[in-house]
Amino acid sequence: MSANVPIYIANPSPFRLILRGESDAWKCTIQQINSNSYDYIKLHRVSKFFDAEIAKPFPLCVAYDGSFILPAVREYSSLETTLSEFNRIFASILLGGVYIESVEPQDLSQGEMTEVGYFRHVRSFGGNGVLHQALGNKDAGSSDRIKLIDPPTILASEVQSAYLYGARILKSIGNLSPSLLVTGFTNYINRQTKESLTHSWISIEQLLDHIWHSVVVAESKSGHIHKRRKFLESQQWTAAHKSELLFQKGIISEKVYDNFSSVRDERNKFIHRGAEPSFESSNVALSLLVELLVCACKLGGVDFNRNNLDCYLAKHKSKSPAHHIGKTEEIDWSKVQYWKEIPRIPGEERWVGDFERFEDITLQPIGSDSSNG
Repeated sequence: MSANVPIYIANPSPFRLILRGESDAWKCTIQQINSNSYDYIKLHRVSKFFDAEIAKPFPLCVAYDGSFILPAVREYSSLETTLSEFNRIFASILLGGVYIESVEPQDLSQGEMTEVGYFRHVRSFGGNGVLHQALGNKDAGSSDRIKLIDPPTILASEVQSAYLYGARILKSIGNLSPSLLVTGFTNYINRQTKESLTHSWISIEQLLDHIWHSVVVAESKSGHIHKRRKFLESQQWTAAHKSELLFQKGIISEKVYDNFSSVRDERNKFIHRGAEPSFESSNVALSLLVELLVCACKLGGVDFNRNNLDCYLAKHKSKSPAHHIGKTEEIDWSKVQYWKEIPRIPGEERWVGDFERFEDITLQPIGSDSSNG
């Protein structure tokens, strides 16, 4: 038997299973969850290999439990390179119409794969990696195991198709950072407005620069004015100057120009004064990013379905939790399939038993005439 192959694993959100085909369904009952007797072996199985232009000659691997796997080769010897490669893949999938979030160091794991296509997490650094490792090793608690009841699923072929579509878009815009693009949307969905605006603005400037070179600088090649092209390529042209000229030339619309000015103001307030960006401003920033992406693709003769990204901006809501934790009277019990009682703590109704009491931590009522100081 040959030695196991070392691998790097990424576990992005949202949690979902990746199936080989329609017949590759996941079956798990509440009894199996409670007894910890679900099919853990299937969670260690690879679903598909396909070409994602990673280090040659290796293919990308997607696994049944939703893991994405790279070979542990020299090209991925640094954390930065590995993260960048995974996020390039996830940016492509996002552009291809399948929602997926960027990964951070705590979403990565080291692992190993057997020659028959089964793998395991060996060392996880936190967050999603620990969850997947625990589910695969049957070490997860009941609150985590419940994720295996009717989890979201996707076909491996759908992941591959989304990647191929999005990768074509990214390759047509060479200076656009995939990591910044996918992280901007991830931050937005998670309502991290500062981070979303920061990542989005850099992507906006990259797209603006790409359009500038595709239109203005490219036109200068056909002329013979001394040093004109060098001047147009110089750093004297700020993003504001570029947007103004592109607007005058009819390359960007009045709405895009107005949104650009609005987002730039919000970005400057945050950068220079520390003003907290609003959720609306991060929405406008990503909307502007999509508009510029559409423009850049059109100039390059590449068809881009903008609804692949617009659909996430139409909903001004954050992700809702998969499982609700709340008070009994707040829950619509007609919709509840499974439930677990939360242990009571001192001070709650129906608490029974002794507990430590300290006068200095006991809350006291505050009268209307009391000082808040």
